[in-house]
Amino acid sequence: MGIVKSRYSSFRKRLVLTLEQRNRHHLKEGILIAIEGIDGAGKTTQAERLRSTLTEQGYDAVVFHEPTTGEWGRKIAALGMNGRGLEVDEEFKYFYEDRKEDVARNINPALQKKQLVIMDRYYFSNMAYQGERGLDSAEIEKANLDFSPKPTLIILLEIPAKEAMQRIKRYRNGPKNHFEERLSRVGKMFRRISKNRRDVKKVDATKPLESVNSTILSLVRPILKELE
Repeated sequence: MGIVKSRYSSFRKRLVLTLEQRNRHHLKEGILIAIEGIDGAGKTTQAERLRSTLTEQGYDAVVFHEPTTGEWGRKIAALGMNGRGLEVDEEFKYFYEDRKEDVARNINPALQKKQLVIMDRYYFSNMAYQGERGLDSAEIEKANLDFSPKPTLIILLEIPAKEAMQRIKRYRNGPKNHFEERLSRVGKMFRRISKNRRDVKKVDATKPLESVNSTILSLVRPILKELE
């Protein structure tokens, strides 16, 4: 009886593994999708939801967050409360160096493995945040494209600055930080730099989480089908 049970268990495991392999999706090449928007727009939540959904559907998907937790990423985190006196060129340098490390250590290796890479912020945020402070957004993009893979799709989560701040306050008490003080102006910059760009798709982030997730999936699926 024990032998029969053992054989059945082994057969069942092989069957499950075979079914899982059949349900896996293999991409012809890696895909990079960036989720962007002002603080409080829900980027982290939607990036994780997208990864979770696609993983369940058999895709090899990963999420990388910027700023990272590396040396430059920690410096950026400190800017929130201590960066008001920092020149915009120096501020951009922090993000630029942090991204260089992220591309080399995480993004490029994942794309080489033909994974679906989901970015929770990418250089489009620099175009808006440092662009709002006076840097040329086009030059910011050009500088990043010297070493950063260009996203196949940029999803811009749109939300009024007032509502975004209300969301932020639910999770953190205290005064606005250096970046949150500029949300209204940065939101306008996001809208300006996204005009006439076919690689940018705007999504209403004020809607319920499931609705936003469904809209994002509807934008991503055609890209996946093309590369399967």
